[in-house]
Amino acid sequence: MSFQSEISKNKSFANILLVTVLIGLVLLITFAIAKTGELTAVFMMSAIIGLAVFTCCILFPLFGLYLVIAVAFFVNDITRLLDTEATLTLAVDVFTLGTFLGILFRKVVMREKFLKNCQHPIVFAYMVYAAYTVIQVFNPNVQSMEANLLIVRKFFVLLLFLYSVIQLFTDMERIKQFFKIWIAIALLTSFYACWQAWFGMPQYQLNFVMSNPLWVSLYSLDDGDFRKFSFLADPKEFGLLAAATGLITLIFFLTLKKDRKKEKILLFIATVIFSLGMSYSGTRTANFMLVMGIFMYILMTISNRKTLIFSSVVAVIFVIVMYGPIYGNTTINRLRTTFDFSKEESLQVRDINRHNIQPYMQSHPIGGGLGTTGILNLGFNSRHPLAGFPTDSGFLKVALETGWIGLIIQCIVYFLVLQQGIHAYYRSKNSYYKKFLLAATIALFSYVIAQYAQVAIGQAPGVFLFYGLIAVIIRLPQMEKANLSET
Repeated sequence: MSFQSEISKNKSFANILLVTVLIGLVLLITFAIAKTGELTAVFMMSAIIGLAVFTCCILFPLFGLYLVIAVAFFVNDITRLLDTEATLTLAVDVFTLGTFLGILFRKVVMREKFLKNCQHPIVFAYMVYAAYTVIQVFNPNVQSMEANLLIVRKFFVLLLFLYSVIQLFTDMERIKQFFKIWIAIALLTSFYACWQAWFGMPQYQLNFVMSNPLWVSLYSLDDGDFRKFSFLADPKEFGLLAAATGLITLIFFLTLKKDRKKEKILLFIATVIFSLGMSYSGTRTANFMLVMGIFMYILMTISNRKTLIFSSVVAVIFVIVMYGPIYGNTTINRLRTTFDFSKEESLQVRDINRHNIQPYMQSHPIGGGLGTTGILNLGFNSRHPLAGFPTDSGFLKVALETGWIGLIIQCIVYFLVLQQGIHAYYRSKNSYYKKFLLAATIALFSYVIAQYAQVAIGQAPGVFLFYGLIAVIIRLPQMEKANLSET
């Protein structure tokens, strides 16, 4: 028998097997509906579809990567639409694991080193951070292991994502693809927030906000309207994501050559939509992110003549927005109060809370344990001294839960991320690579700045942008070095 006929025979067998399995599943679901009702059948179908998608993530890791990102963008709104308490966000963790397993399987088959492309200071720093996080499982101050293990699981899922992105960024085309897909999904998300502001939120989202007095108080604006959150979990997460992605499109717009007019127009429009979406979120920290990101861009490119012109235009716009004769606009008013620290009541309350909790931080070098602060974790550690404490700041949260030792480790990690990004940018001889390094470094800087006022780093999907940009900073210098060695 010839090789070709053997392949045809195997394909025929596979088709027969597939049809048999599908018929069997149909009969099984029909039987389940007849015996136990529709709920069981829906559960079975969901499990079958989930298993199929999980298998696709293993077989096609690149597909798994972007599926994880897409699901993270829309899963919270799907939950609101279905009005269910089911933890659909677990799908993000499961598909991330599938993507990692797919990469691992390919490494075994191809006999490739597990830590390929991971010999980098940032990766080593995260290894230390991961080891300290494991130690936190045994923190004697923890009253509930459930919240503790949940946070540890989420942290290691993010590390799996970081590892996966590092391995999947095999060339410049993959990195460009990441930026294009991210900007496209984020742009749709930001445009939808603008739609919410112009035409109102749909009823199911209003029902979600009104279902909890806490959401009403957090989402309400002075004019009686609500802060916009698009498809994401809350206005804060959406605002921070829109600000960081808007900085990326702004930098691409500023660094793109003049002869690529169509792309410059598209990037300009995208930046405007991101800025509008960010402003409609009512997140003051996002406003600060955008301004500080622009300031960082000016510092890093100060020798460029275009930067001097851009900085002058930005200064004029800033003065007009802050001091121009514009009154009664809620969005403008929130933007102005972002930089008027003396009148920012929420900032003053945070400073008082931070001052009052300092004795606890000083006396607990390893902290009170993961998941012991905040209202959301109140049910897990109701008798803990930190139970219900409104951390607000990501740095404060880390200091309270993992101690000043954990805070030092985290600060070192963030310092290395930014230092390596700046170092790679100035050292690169490739002008094309420099654009992506500049955008990645400034967006990461804006997130680190935001961590002072909010828990900005850790919530999906924004955290996937954060770790994806870290992978860009790790891989681009490696690619440039490999290209130079080949020439």
